[in-house]
Amino acid sequence: MVTSIKTTDQVNNIQEGKNISDIVAVLTKSLITETCNQVYFSYGDELSLDFGVMTPEDHPKLQGLFKGVWQFGTRATPWLLKKADQLLLDSEVPETDADIKLAKKLTQESLENKKILKFETNPDNLELRLCFEENYELILQPDLNDLDLSYWDLFMPNEKFLEVGPGYFWVCKSVHDSH
Repeated sequence: MVTSIKTTDQVNNIQEGKNISDIVAVLTKSLITETCNQVYFSYGDELSLDFGVMTPEDHPKLQGLFKGVWQFGTRATPWLLKKADQLLLDSEVPETDADIKLAKKLTQESLENKKILKFETNPDNLELRLCFEENYELILQPDLNDLDLSYWDLFMPNEKFLEVGPGYFWVCKSVHDSH
């Protein structure tokens, strides 16, 4: 298991952010140009994206459902959906059930069947930017002061799992390792 350290020193945090940014770039290099085949919302309306070849879920209770070889999930982290620098959706704005339903539909229609062109982390604030075909962007904006949950995670085809946050913390390990 490889992890960074948690630190409160601003100079070290900037270096840790740079390390995270570099690691994310290396680990996601082969994700670039994969197609986002499925957009869905999991428990707590957390956004999830599946990329690449879709395979059946393994668990008997999930029979009939499919997952991508790359599985990305947000974890209570605010996000923005943009097209050509125009804000389409701020995840924190919809409040009514009707607004939430429309926001989910817009997100699915905007990102499904689009190739991912960029997956990059800003080392200063750990903002994550996913750029897609047709000038769509998904931007995660973690609150670095929230030290309860990770900001996002990514299951990779090599049976590795990358988790970023809380703070300047990351871990990449086998999906077979115990938590």
